[in-house]
Amino acid sequence: MQFDFYQSGIKQATFYVQDKTIEVESFQQPRSVLTKELDKRYQSKLHTSPQHFFEKYLFTPLDFSGNKLRTQNGEHFQKRQDGHLWIQHRQKPAVNLVVSDGKLVGCQIAVRNIIAVLIRPGYENLTILKMWQDNHLLMQKPFPIASQTTQMVKMSDGTQLATEVFIPDDGQKTHPVILERTPYGREMYYDDEQRFVQRGYVLVIQDVRGRNDSQGEWLPMYYERDDGRDTINWLANQPWSNGNVGMIGGSYGGYVQWAAASSATPHLKALVSMVTAGGPFNDTIYKNGAPISGSLAWFFSTAEKKLNMANMQRNDWNDLMKVRPLSQIPVKGLGHEIPGFSKFMAHKSADTFMENMDWKARSDKIHVPALIQSGWFDDNGVGTTEAIRATNHYPAGTRKLILGPWVHSGNAQYDLGPYHLGEHALRFDIDLQHVRWFDHFLNGVKNGIEKEPLLDYYTLNTDKWRTADSFPVNPQPSKLFLNAKKQTLDWKPSKKTESSSYVYDPATPTPHLIDVSANELEFPNDYTQVEKRSDVISFTTSPLTTPMTITGWFKAIFYASSSAVDTDWVVRLTDVTPNGQSVNIADGVLNAKFRNDLSTPDLMTPGNIYQFTVETQKTSIKLPIGHRLRLDIASAAENLVFPNSNTRAGADSIDGIKATQTIYTGESYPSHLLFNQEND
Repeated sequence: MQFDFYQSGIKQATFYVQDKTIEVESFQQPRSVLTKELDKRYQSKLHTSPQHFFEKYLFTPLDFSGNKLRTQNGEHFQKRQDGHLWIQHRQKPAVNLVVSDGKLVGCQIAVRNIIAVLIRPGYENLTILKMWQDNHLLMQKPFPIASQTTQMVKMSDGTQLATEVFIPDDGQKTHPVILERTPYGREMYYDDEQRFVQRGYVLVIQDVRGRNDSQGEWLPMYYERDDGRDTINWLANQPWSNGNVGMIGGSYGGYVQWAAASSATPHLKALVSMVTAGGPFNDTIYKNGAPISGSLAWFFSTAEKKLNMANMQRNDWNDLMKVRPLSQIPVKGLGHEIPGFSKFMAHKSADTFMENMDWKARSDKIHVPALIQSGWFDDNGVGTTEAIRATNHYPAGTRKLILGPWVHSGNAQYDLGPYHLGEHALRFDIDLQHVRWFDHFLNGVKNGIEKEPLLDYYTLNTDKWRTADSFPVNPQPSKLFLNAKKQTLDWKPSKKTESSSYVYDPATPTPHLIDVSANELEFPNDYTQVEKRSDVISFTTSPLTTPMTITGWFKAIFYASSSAVDTDWVVRLTDVTPNGQSVNIADGVLNAKFRNDLSTPDLMTPGNIYQFTVETQKTSIKLPIGHRLRLDIASAAENLVFPNSNTRAGADSIDGIKATQTIYTGESYPSHLLFNQEND
């Protein structure tokens, strides 16, 4: 029995299965028995072990006669209504089985940036391969790699960065270039990204400054604008380059793209930006002035010159997060400081040091055509917000937004805590869109992608992808008013001034429900028990009598006082279901002393009433009849940000004081919630 393996539409290998013996053959490798070493290599490409796939699903009889399946291993599958795909629940990434006439014929697996297909010949049309093969503008046969070399590329200050260059053997003298820059070790991306070489691009993967085999100081984000510019200018002047450079990457690999774009280098012609990180003071190191504790796992993993994922998995995060000053947390956890972390913790406002890394401050220099991809539960969602706003001036056809129901790690699973996403939640064409973007803007292919709608987006609770030519879809915001006496959200403000108070104690901070070791800071969960705490005020609508679809940001604008000179404000929007669950939709954080400007801290006068504005992450969600929308206000989000001590020392002191926080509502203090409601 034969199974062909495809990655991003290109056949990479063939597996032969007979009497439970598995052999593999590729255009680079002769047919041989699948060894443990080969299985591990193909696991990195297929995103599941081929050996385990055949053992669990082919060698073990499975009953596909119904609509649901539970295997002997306890795995759950559900048949899609529109075809032969059986989607896998409770697994990341989901191994989606392809079935025809009750027999397994393959699988289809999605991750953030790539789709892998394992399929028996003759059944390709049951998978995403049909879309690739029907597109006559896309080449089907892979080019081999002519050469792979490691080059030390000199930056303008003399620092040399380790750079891997893959050149295709396609008979052309010059090629467009796709660049990926990473702090995680360039070797990690060789297998997946060689698909671009096979399509006729020069692929370049570079270790950023101070990481892996590159020289220099590792200071996250600080050097990326200039190093990105220098690298791109070097690439444009190589004999194998035609001068057109594109960039791809996610998270930090998204940040480096926008940093490079903000340098205004003329050779950067296309971006594919996934879950991009934003500025250091409002997204990645601080959340609007509140230092992020959830990023500790990331800092620990990059504490050594080479990535060490083992440093992320700890059971003592709660103890470590109580260490002060903050710069000493790595000393307690690893035995030494992390210089970059210490330096960031020493800069407590959006000063010139922080501004150097804030690419959105130079958005007037950014004009590169950009495909922007993110998810509603992306913990770097603020970075994507910045990318959307930085490109709002772009002419039509030079940017595309793909916003799905995904966490930071992306397009890979159907179950997110209480959210059980529908069968269409994953995009199996995501890498097809990436290739089409590069083909058009780097190779001049007239594939029509520039004529398609600006926005592809998935609406939670509908299992539908929709398109639009703007984001938000409806730019006119709706407004709900807070009522402190009734603790409701109403369409009209009450005339009478009302107030509601709670006491925030830094010694027992309000929790943010995540696993720090998982490095997913916005994972959805049920906040019902958190809302029962005395340090949370909730404002809730009446049960909806008609469905309400919200697509865009929430902005909580409220009036409040504190008995302290400094504190934090945490707002969280939740979907309250008829059975009583309160599942987070989006949240936001603001350190109170930055209420006016992130660069100029202004301590409060205890008892004075101030206006605060806190913007949340993005979403698209349909609240059905009987559901309610809820706004929670608190002063801590333990595990997301370090608790504010309510003193001048902010989060950098363990010696905190209790603070009485008071929210004011009514015509004199019209605290309200702004959001973008769609017309269904």
